[in-house]
Parts: sequence; structure tokens; C-alpha cells
Amino acid sequence: MKRSIDVHTGEVMAGQGEVVLKSETNGACMVIVAYDKQKKIGALAHALYISGRLDKKWHYRELRNASAAIDEMIEDMVLVGANRNNIEVCLVTGENVPHEKNDPEYHQNCVQTLNLLKEKDIHISSDPEVDIDKGHVVFDVSSGNISYA
Repeated sequence: MKRSIDVHTGEVMAGQGEVVLKSETNGACMVIVAYDKQKKIGALAHALYISGRLDKKWHYRELRNASAAIDEMIEDMVLVGANRNNIEVCLVTGENVPHEKNDPEYHQNCVQTLNLLKEKDIHISSDPEVDIDKGHVVFDVSSGNISYA
């Protein structure tokens, strides 16, 4: 039986095996999904998504910028047994990330986060950005499948 874990705003969770990681995309956030498919270790990081402020140092415990979320997520995965060189990442945004179709500010924030991943020398998925409506990201770690409910 698979164990389901909710990853809330500002949280990072890594898992291996029969684990399903879920996170809401509501709110000004970005869910960063990482996976080492060889070791079947995955993680979700629910990072704060504030227009033009991804590098800001937040003072509230429940808020986490994308850079810190990425660092903690990769560190947690390596502690569980992932090989840093095999980790691949994609970004998921939801309904409350303020943007319109072809919004340059939204695009800039996604590019900024992708650039953070490149600077940290982390592999980016061939489909790096997924924009979903209101709902949940559901990541089945054992299969590597990501769905949106």
C-alpha cells in the first residue's frame, strides 16, 4: 500500500519507493518536482512564487524562496540515496500564480527559476514548465508519474 504525503506551502519532502507526494498549486507558489529515476527517489518543493522576488530572503518560517527550496530538496534526496547527477527537475505553477497568456513577468519568473537550476548544475526536464489550473500535483515516486488532479 502506498503512503500519501501532503507537501504544504513552504515545505520540502523527499521519498523513495511506495510514496505519493501531493501538493496544492493554489496560492502564489511554484511546485518544483525532482526525480532520480535510477534510484526511484523523488521530491516536491513548494516554493513561494512572488513576482520578481525569487531571491528574496524571507523571514517567515512558512515561506521559502525557490533557491533555498531547491537546495533543501536536492540535499534531502541525496540523504535518501539519490545521485545528484541523475536528478531531473520540472516546475509546476497553478491558478493563483498571477499571469495571463504570454505574460512577460510570469515568463521571467519561470526563466529565473530555470536559471537557478542551471546555476546549481541540476538537470532540467525536457518539459520544464507545466502550468495547471486549480488543483494538486500528485507525484508517484515508485513509478515517476506526475499527474494533476
